Amino acid sequence: MKSQKLLLGIVTAVISISHSYTAQALSIPSGFQPILEDTGVQVYKKDDTNGKLEYVTVVNTAKATIENLIGAVDSTPNDRVSKKTLSNFWQDAVNQNTSSRKAKVVVNGAFFSTRDNPTGIAFGLKVHGNLITYGYAIGKEYPGQIRTFAFNPLLGSANIQAYIQQTFNRFPEVIGLLDTGANKSASKYLPRTFVGVRDDNSDGVKETVLLYSSNYARQIDASQVLRSFGASAQAMLDGGGSTGLIVDGKSFISTNRPVPHAIAVYAGK
Repeated sequence: MKSQKLLLGIVTAVISISHSYTAQALSIPSGFQPILEDTGVQVYKKDDTNGKLEYVTVVNTAKATIENLIGAVDSTPNDRVSKKTLSNFWQDAVNQNTSSRKAKVVVNGAFFSTRDNPTGIAFGLKVHGNLITYGYAIGKEYPGQIRTFAFNPLLGSANIQAYIQQTFNRFPEVIGLLDTGANKSASKYLPRTFVGVRDDNSDGVKETVLLYSSNYARQIDASQVLRSFGASAQAMLDGGGSTGLIVDGKSFISTNRPVPHAIAVYAGK
């Protein structure tokens, strides 16, 4: 009887510690309030008195879905992608709704050349298992500071790591992006889009993706917010005039710049 009570006490303590850790990992930083909550997806907003807006989209990929969206791909003579407005990408996302998943969020994605249309993708892109490009800027820009955000919607996993071509072979979805320390007018207050990942249940698989969107932030601001949301790794998506955020069909950060690539978030699988 004593041994059973002791065992029960140990199990209870382990569960208590586990619950405490999870609650701590999922705590929401001060000032952020939820504006959307659905299956596997939450969007949090923070208002600043000076008109600065910050949003963090939290996606549990075990319960929700992240998808890459791109314009038409022209592979001759070079791999180039046609640009679309973010509202067009939102409609593309809605058109892929099913009975079990609904489009909730669309944000801008990969770095690209603003001069051309169709345009090249700077640091690589793979969509739905199809390699679009390894990136026209590899070996030319930001040496040692290029990263990849790779994810598998079916397995519910995501990761951010240093750029190597093997990553494009291992994951069905890959976006080339930049380290948060890469100088993209780092100290200026500009629209920013960042992405982070975290492991909520400490099983070694990063199942939660964090998307940061702001109309007025320095790189350090974006990085600190993602860290406060528990991101264990993070990187920088395209920003400036490319940054845009649509939630449930409403534009919360507007942009008139067409982009070749966007990231869609669906509630459900």
